[in-house]
Amino acid sequence: MTNFKLFDCAKYSDYGEEYYLQLFSFYPVFAVVDCVIQWDEFPATELFPMLLVSIGSCSLCGFSFRWKWFEIRFDMITSHPRNLEYYRRNCE
Repeated sequence: MTNFKLFDCAKYSDYGEEYYLQLFSFYPVFAVVDCVIQWDEFPATELFPMLLVSIGSCSLCGFSFRWKWFEIRFDMITSHPRNLEYYRRNCE
């Protein structure tokens, strides 16, 4: 069963704060934008900022940027959006 939402967001806390955002999502089939912004309690071990750019596979295009405590992941037109209900349910 698909669940259409024009705009959906969620907040999750475990070892830091994570904020999820989806635009035009038909979970579990499709989302135009699927984004995560997080701030961790523990820094990454890489010395330099990390940038990953992806094209194809599960999304048309996307990127992931991480530096120390901050990370942002962004996918456009993805066929596997995140289940935001899972994060809402496990955060309470």
